Amino acid sequence: MLKKIRNVAIAVLAILGVLFVILMLLPDDEEGADSDEAQYAVQESVTEDGDEVSDIEVTQQQAQVKPDETTSANAVDVAAEKDGATEDVSSENTDDILEATAEGGNTVSVNIPASEISDKVLKFKTLTLDNKEITQDIFADYDLTVVHMWGTYCMPCVKEMGDYAAFYKDLPDNINMIAIVVDVYDGIDNNLNDAYSILDDAGAEFVNIRTSDSLYDLLNSIQYVPSSAIVDSKGHIVGQVMDGASFEETKSRLEGYLK
Repeated sequence: MLKKIRNVAIAVLAILGVLFVILMLLPDDEEGADSDEAQYAVQESVTEDGDEVSDIEVTQQQAQVKPDETTSANAVDVAAEKDGATEDVSSENTDDILEATAEGGNTVSVNIPASEISDKVLKFKTLTLDNKEITQDIFADYDLTVVHMWGTYCMPCVKEMGDYAAFYKDLPDNINMIAIVVDVYDGIDNNLNDAYSILDDAGAEFVNIRTSDSLYDLLNSIQYVPSSAIVDSKGHIVGQVMDGASFEETKSRLEGYLK
């Protein structure tokens, strides 16, 4: 009798085991539905309105772009997409942007500690050597401007003029240089011909301006020429006025503010 009961129990357990295996192999319809909905949601985020893309897809696209294939044209396309623009960027506009990039490409980063920017602001109104009016507004277009002070009677000034001429030609686009001729005055042409001769012999192309009443404060702060100062775009004198500074000292001071 016990043997018969044991056989029946084993048979029942075997049947239950088979049923459990069958149930495990059946597909979960609800889970499959959830998976399909999730997949659709991702696809919808990619294709809806043709604008949105998933973060994963963006990352993959960026990884495929080689550095030498990244151009201004790509930047234009991204900007147009962000603004909701749907029109294609023409090749003519792209050429204009590439040209602008090339024109403004020769720049350098400027690093000026806050402690170096003085309260002294250089403001003036005078004339260039060829009698064109000029003011401190010339500083606004550049991150830094070297202001070189020299005189026609100063032999060290004359000897260094060639160095300054070459220095000016090599300056980045966001750095400028002008000069004040301390013995050529606004309204008086004494020493003007000597100034022209010195500049021409050196091949100097930077702007040279006449001494005027508005520049006396700056010139009274120096005892010697050549001297130099560096100003920012708002005319603030950066650091100290370099009284009696040589070309190498002026160049070194400027380079200290450039990265």
